[in-house]
Amino acid sequence: MGRSTILFGFWIIGYALGFIGFLFVYKTNLLQGLYSVMLALLGNAQLVDASLVGLATSFLSLAMIIVWSYSKSP
Repeated sequence: MGRSTILFGFWIIGYALGFIGFLFVYKTNLLQGLYSVMLALLGNAQLVDASLVGLATSFLSLAMIIVWSYSKSP
């Protein structure tokens, strides 16, 4: 595998995780309360959206790394 193939793979994974994170944020009723609180604190809807998507994506990335680490252990 070449370097460009690996970079492209990471790009695709990052895109997919971001997409899933975006859907996760807007499909969960629990996060609607968090959205209201963050909107009151930050005052900018785009900043709140970006923060919540980043949070959801970070959890998905963490889950992916944990699954990967268990699959590679001896």
